[in-house]
Amino acid sequence: MRAVNLIPRESRRGGVGPSLGKLGASHFVIALLVVAVGMVTAYVLTNNTVSKRKAQLASLQQQVTQMQVQVARLTRYEQFEKLAEARAETVNEIASTRFDWYDALSDLSKVVPANTSLQSLVATASPTSTTGGSAVTTSSSGVRGDIDAPAFALKGCTGSQDEVAQLMSRLRLINGVTRVTLEDSNAPGSTASGTGSTSSAQPGCSANGPTFDMVVFFQPVAGTASTTSGQTVSTSTTGATK
Repeated sequence: MRAVNLIPRESRRGGVGPSLGKLGASHFVIALLVVAVGMVTAYVLTNNTVSKRKAQLASLQQQVTQMQVQVARLTRYEQFEKLAEARAETVNEIASTRFDWYDALSDLSKVVPANTSLQSLVATASPTSTTGGSAVTTSSSGVRGDIDAPAFALKGCTGSQDEVAQLMSRLRLINGVTRVTLEDSNAPGSTASGTGSTSSAQPGCSANGPTFDMVVFFQPVAGTASTTSGQTVSTSTTGATK
């Protein structure tokens, strides 16, 4: 016959360990110590992590502050650059709508013959230009109003009518000149056209030399409206002889 063990399984030797009722106080103390050590370890690790993150946050905040200071400094340069560009654009716009009187007068001095004397020279950027707050008035004002462009109104005298024609031909050589119009040319003792008066010799001119009145037109200035009062240069050269 096979033997049968009637002892309950949980009471047999080599089975499940002793029940909780058989654990001593030392076991509970050890368990509490293990739990306490685990909690302390977790707290220390968490605290270290928080401290490290706070240090990183402080460092990032310091870097952000430094970057903001640098951005503020660079913003000034950016504003200055924009201001400089705006001023340069304004200067270019003004320069593009101005006429180069210096070069025009320089060219005029080179082409006027030596035997020609200019009594007056009025340079205007448009027919509506003013001199000293008043409208420009010349004997050739009617011709001057024909073209809305910079022009010289010249009055003077020379040795002969052929030299008047020579002067007109040479004036056309000036850079930018589009038209040279003769208003009148009268010899001393002759009757001025349209006036009924007798012309006389001008100061600085020969007794038999004719006087002339002509307008030299230049190319229109880009961007200048027809009603805009332009730059005006008024020069009197009475008695001056080239």
